[in-house]
Amino acid sequence: MICQFGISSQLKKLKVFNLSWCPWCLGGEKAFAGPASFIQVTNTPIQPRYFHNYSTSQIESMRHTRFHNNMTHNPGITVAEHELKTDYQLGGIQRGGGQFHVWAESVHVDFSYNQMDVYVSSQYPEGSCPYQVILWHENQHVAINTRTLAQYKALIESALKRSRNIATKSHPITARSMDEGGKIIAARINQIVTPLYSRFKMVVLRENAKIDTIANYRRTQAKCKHW
Repeated sequence: MICQFGISSQLKKLKVFNLSWCPWCLGGEKAFAGPASFIQVTNTPIQPRYFHNYSTSQIESMRHTRFHNNMTHNPGITVAEHELKTDYQLGGIQRGGGQFHVWAESVHVDFSYNQMDVYVSSQYPEGSCPYQVILWHENQHVAINTRTLAQYKALIESALKRSRNIATKSHPITARSMDEGGKIIAARINQIVTPLYSRFKMVVLRENAKIDTIANYRRTQAKCKHW
């Protein structure tokens, strides 16, 4: 059995050049020639934690009510929490007429699980047939979670690096303030990342649900005689 939770957060840093005159501001489009913004998508690995000191009833109480079925008992559960954090640095130059040229100097996305807790009912001694079967089932959930997150981490990274919509130093946006420019850039990053993150949340639930069926529970229980 699986329970999934998700968190998304965003952190912004600013670097502003308030210049009344600058030689590279005189060169038109060449004024902002320079390296493209640095985009990095990372994952912080996590090792699952295993608990064997909760009863079957305590484990069942962790489940979301929509998964509950009175015909089955669930002596195991995997509780997972994923987090998507976006950290970006902005650069900018104040131009004449109260305008700013603003760009992203770096974009860093960390997409990770920050919790992966596996519970096996204390009703079954460690090493017993039911214990081993429950543990094997829950480790399938761990594998599904890890595999799906790695897949969508790669999709997020590819989408960000392919995008031509994120302002760079050589192709900045014009805004009335650094704050306005930052909001525009943040919105463009979100337009890329948020749909993929939403899709990940749907897919990881769907993939986990494939092994959390009544038929699969019955096949699992058939592997042992003494439940």
